[in-house]
Amino acid sequence: MVSVFSLSKNALTALAFAVLAQGIAIPEGLDIAQGLDRRSPGFVSLDFNVVRKPLKVNSTVAHSKDGKRQYVPLSLIDEGGSYASQISVGSNKQPQTVVIDTGSSDLWVVDINAECHNNVTCKSHGTFDPKESLTWHSLGTQFSIEYGDQSTSEGTWGKDTVGFGGISITGQQFADVNSTSVAQGILGIGLDTLQASTTSYPNVPVTLKNQGIISKNAYSLYLNEPGSSTGTIIFGGVDHAKYYGNLIYEEVTLLTRLTIALMRIIYDGTTYDNSAGNVLLDSGTTLSYLSPDLVNQIANRAGAYWVQPLHGGGHYQIDCDANLPGDFVFNFALGAKISVPSSELIYKNDDGKCLFGLQPESGGEVLGDNFLRHAYLLYDLDDLTVGIAQVKYTSESNISAV
Repeated sequence: MVSVFSLSKNALTALAFAVLAQGIAIPEGLDIAQGLDRRSPGFVSLDFNVVRKPLKVNSTVAHSKDGKRQYVPLSLIDEGGSYASQISVGSNKQPQTVVIDTGSSDLWVVDINAECHNNVTCKSHGTFDPKESLTWHSLGTQFSIEYGDQSTSEGTWGKDTVGFGGISITGQQFADVNSTSVAQGILGIGLDTLQASTTSYPNVPVTLKNQGIISKNAYSLYLNEPGSSTGTIIFGGVDHAKYYGNLIYEEVTLLTRLTIALMRIIYDGTTYDNSAGNVLLDSGTTLSYLSPDLVNQIANRAGAYWVQPLHGGGHYQIDCDANLPGDFVFNFALGAKISVPSSELIYKNDDGKCLFGLQPESGGEVLGDNFLRHAYLLYDLDDLTVGIAQVKYTSESNISAV
């Protein structure tokens, strides 16, 4: 989910995930049953199962409050979440399924008495009753967030115990939402500059580090091969079996978003420079959105065509049986290169039509799921880097703490 300003994201995904906690991997000699040794940080590994939903195309123009998002030619509305994890909240471990989002930073859950708006079934993924938790502490301040698709959530900030993957953290700040038009709660794990709070606070990854469960505010992401029903996110760790060669660390280019510098794309023997530069590697976006000039050139070369309804907006489509040659090679500033097969640029929707995998975006460029599943990523929020390598699809595992 793309956070386009500190209180917003774009619901641009077609993936909703039911996640099963695999458990925590910790240094040898530590016993979870006896409690983690806070002096020996480990890592938390979560497996997720993938449930795919169709993209719903609504050709509208959207604008963010700070003006950064000026033109959204393809608006994908009501698409569920990205990665969703089973977590528990409160002293009595009330279960919740929340979307894990690298494009935002706040955790919020749906209150048991919440009002659901815009025909969303917001209580179907678990609810929270603060009266049933002995450790709930209301901060008495209002939580309010508006997303790029104009969905909203409102509630109250508080603190309580949060558990997942065989561990728990205490005194975690999150919001208890009593009014929302979003389908389920969200666990934002991005930079603290994306927080919806007026004052900065330790979000979940920071708390994991502060309470000694992981040694660094970092997490790695493995989406697995196209069509797979499983994948893994590891807080505080990296799986060296899941990529080829070495991770190349690209610098985060903006302090407000997890962006890195995409320099060029090579396709069918032609190099296309990216004048916009910064792109967000976002786990909540299905397709990829780059500068109009770049996308227009590549789309024309690939044989994609522009579809523009009478009421405005528009998007690129492509013939579903198009035979695109070779790979698309994404080149980044510090040397990382990721090859994406051309098949990823043909996204067949349930309406029988195919969307081109690159769409124009005049602000807030994003590399989404069709790119990310071909890269192994290590987001390091302490050092402000993103480690990237070509993914290796394998059931083998070789995990170490970061």
